Amino acid sequence: MTLLSITLRDFRGYAEASFSFSGGVNVISGPNGAGKTNLLEAVHYLATSKSPRVPRDADLIRFDCPGAELAAVLRSGGREQTLSVRLRRGVRRVFFLNGAALSSPRELMGVLPSVFFDPGDLSLLRGGAAGRRAFIDAALCQQKPRYLETLRRYRKLHESKTRLLSLAVLEPAYLDMLTEYNRGLADTGAVLASYRKPFLEELAPVAGAHHAAISGGRETLTLRYQTRADDADGAFAKMEERRGAELARRQCLVGAHRDDAEAFLDGRPLRGISSQGQARTAAVAMKLAVRDVLARALGEPPLLLLDDVLSELDGTRQQYVLGHIGGGQTFITCCEPGKLSLSGKNILLG
Repeated sequence: MTLLSITLRDFRGYAEASFSFSGGVNVISGPNGAGKTNLLEAVHYLATSKSPRVPRDADLIRFDCPGAELAAVLRSGGREQTLSVRLRRGVRRVFFLNGAALSSPRELMGVLPSVFFDPGDLSLLRGGAAGRRAFIDAALCQQKPRYLETLRRYRKLHESKTRLLSLAVLEPAYLDMLTEYNRGLADTGAVLASYRKPFLEELAPVAGAHHAAISGGRETLTLRYQTRADDADGAFAKMEERRGAELARRQCLVGAHRDDAEAFLDGRPLRGISSQGQARTAAVAMKLAVRDVLARALGEPPLLLLDDVLSELDGTRQQYVLGHIGGGQTFITCCEPGKLSLSGKNILLG
């Protein structure tokens, strides 16, 4: 699939703007504050229904405006399609595909898959496990619609059980429902793990190969999925065993929401030893690997959105990244027009 154009109305700092794109590399340049990141964010939001930067849709609407709209034209399966979203403060958002309103953002999955990199992705490796789980979840949701349904079910069960733990402190009768929630979380968590673990096993060698090439073979990146949720009966027994601790802390202490996908550099946990450059190299390698794995699964590469990807990489590492962003549609930002010697379309902002 190829994104042909996008129009933004009252989105972030844009009052109204339209852009057309090349099917290959698109270099988006301009000074700080010109809206480069916001443009990539708009593309990713249309593709996935989520912003990679903020949790609330209201934060995407231009200041003092009642709403925002994004509209895109794309080519998929040999024909052009339209994809749009209408955002309004205090009102549920609505997505449209070819003019028809979608009943749920879940229907977007697979229409315009994308992989987004921004400097915040360094938390993938240096932050907590939640960011690394979200990284895997984002890729799997675009690859396997059933995974998204399972993930939503697990989150609802987790939220309900957390509320139950708080209520049970005041009203012990709620404890009668705890076993049912534990069984549901254990079974659903095992399904999540059955998707996540093979995905990371497929991703790991691809990311390792990219990382070895970017670093000139000086470093070895390995990925390991850590879970106790893959055994549903074992997870259920552990939940029942830790009832007292969960009630005391009013938290779910066992389940797939505590899984991790840790990265290691030369055998040591990367989150504890990496420099900024090493963390960025590993994050870039993982994003390129996701692009490759999704391309195999979907039959064509997803959009590759790279925001400020070259900062803190030395010249050799920059050249590798620039040499491996082809083969699909790519959007890459930089501050100075003409700085990147790439064949493709140049879009100058500001």
